[in-house]
Amino acid sequence: MRIAAASTEPGVTAERPRVALVQWRGAIGGAEALAVALAAAFGRLGVTAEVVFVTDGEPLSSRLVEAGVKFRSLRFERGRDIVRHARRYAAAVTDSGPDGVLLPECGFAGVALRAGGYRGKIVAVEHGALLFEGRRSARSRVLRRVSRLAASVSDDVEVGVSDFMIDRMRDARSGPLARRIAKARLTRIYNGVDPARFRKRSADQRLPGAATVVGFAGRLIPGKGADDLIGALARSGRDPGVRLRIAGDGPEQMRLRAIASRLGIADRVEFLGMIDDLPGFWGECDLAAVPSHEFVESFGMTALEAMACAMPVVATRNGALPELVRDGLTGTIVAPGDVEGLRRALVAYAENSALRDRHGLAGRARVIERFGIDDCARSYLRCLGLAHDG
Repeated sequence: MRIAAASTEPGVTAERPRVALVQWRGAIGGAEALAVALAAAFGRLGVTAEVVFVTDGEPLSSRLVEAGVKFRSLRFERGRDIVRHARRYAAAVTDSGPDGVLLPECGFAGVALRAGGYRGKIVAVEHGALLFEGRRSARSRVLRRVSRLAASVSDDVEVGVSDFMIDRMRDARSGPLARRIAKARLTRIYNGVDPARFRKRSADQRLPGAATVVGFAGRLIPGKGADDLIGALARSGRDPGVRLRIAGDGPEQMRLRAIASRLGIADRVEFLGMIDDLPGFWGECDLAAVPSHEFVESFGMTALEAMACAMPVVATRNGALPELVRDGLTGTIVAPGDVEGLRRALVAYAENSALRDRHGLAGRARVIERFGIDDCARSYLRCLGLAHDG
């Protein structure tokens, strides 16, 4: 792969291309963690990346410091302030990334950027906000539809993070007006992880006869399925021994604790709160569970990180999860809300270490082959016109 250098005057050494990655705020989630990994990968591929926070950058900015990635914070009070201060917004993005920018949504972020005078290439990423528009008020849905339509003219490329999301984005463009004026090209780029950061748990880390540890990482909100997972654990009995470690926080935590207590398994469910060291968390687990039901998964970073650690994943047939987890090859897929199906899958892996190892190793191989962060970064650079194979 060759990197296309930024233009320079004759006789002047070519500078590295510079791109910006816009983030609304510094809260840490899947999309935000991806931004850090992408920025670092761009650097390895010869492109200078800088993150621009619309509001405040904490706590994500601390990760950027560790990764050696520059950032700036506009410190607007709200995301929509970029519309009222479009020139300031565009000037900051131009200063950070004159050759191109990645936006965290397909909507008014690109429209405001063009209105403010930004001239570089705009690649907008649909991480899943489109899936929740049905929960908004009628007025909000109309405004979002209008901003998406305007963005399809302002953006150069709009990226869906899975085939599942691309199908939804095409549906959103199904109207005659959208088909007539939409300019942005649609393409799918899977999220990626750095396999070097996520390691298989070594055999000597596991004590003989120890309980099988199931890991769950995510926000504790309705629809994520942690309650189903606790119910499945209660049904599994104590032989074979299965324990659950939950990384994450949210409004459901107290209810989940109460469920575990009511079912008599509070001693087998560990609530760890927010975890910054996810590779370390997965290193203390034997398999992962992604049991979402009402919450639709646009991708599934939890599944990908667990697979990178050579662990099988028990996931629901939800959103994009079946694109990552291959049923019977790298994990087990069950129906959303199927507590008994979850129980059977957990017990099967707990009773059969050879099955765990086989599916886990196949999962890691799949990550290396299809979901590496450097390959993900190369795909984005091609969208920005800054890289091509050769």
